Amino acid sequence: MRAPKGFHLPHPDIHLPHLPKPHGFLPHLLDQYIHSRWNHYFLQCCLASAFLILLLLIGDTLKTAIVVGIASSAFTIFVVPNSVAATPRKVIGGHLLAALIGTIIALLLQSPFLIEIVLEKRYILDMAAALSVGVGIFVMVVTNTEHPPAAGTSLGLVIQCCQSSVGVDWSSISFILVSALLLSIVRIALRDRMVNLL
Repeated sequence: MRAPKGFHLPHPDIHLPHLPKPHGFLPHLLDQYIHSRWNHYFLQCCLASAFLILLLLIGDTLKTAIVVGIASSAFTIFVVPNSVAATPRKVIGGHLLAALIGTIIALLLQSPFLIEIVLEKRYILDMAAALSVGVGIFVMVVTNTEHPPAAGTSLGLVIQCCQSSVGVDWSSISFILVSALLLSIVRIALRDRMVNLL
């Protein structure tokens, strides 16, 4: 019997790599390395919580989507600190470009020609917010500053543009950039003491 076109059966002399079986306590429920790295798990999760508590106490007037983007960056920094997405170029650059794109689109929506239409037809705001994420992804990929949580930055700035006063939301932008900078400083300072938890 012939195999379908494009389907290749492995040669009988080729051995597939041996995949280790999960081990440890409740291996299908808990991470199998938690027993040997519990101190890293505990420390890095506590650092993420402490960092976010500090930021949220400082920025009590901030909007949900923006805080979620920064919280996702904290997850990246403290759970996979050795990943490419956790490097300062990606964290700071990604949030900076996303903030720039979100601000430009928000200012366009607040123009005298569009503000009334946007306030009457919510779907235009939703489309602009989605567009800001798409443009942000493109610009991050082109400039080698890909940081997935930064998508929340541009999304948040566009969504809140018609709920606040007209103009640039400097408090949110400052919060985003200072948070990204502080996260990167913490990552650089503690990189040798943190491990990837995934």
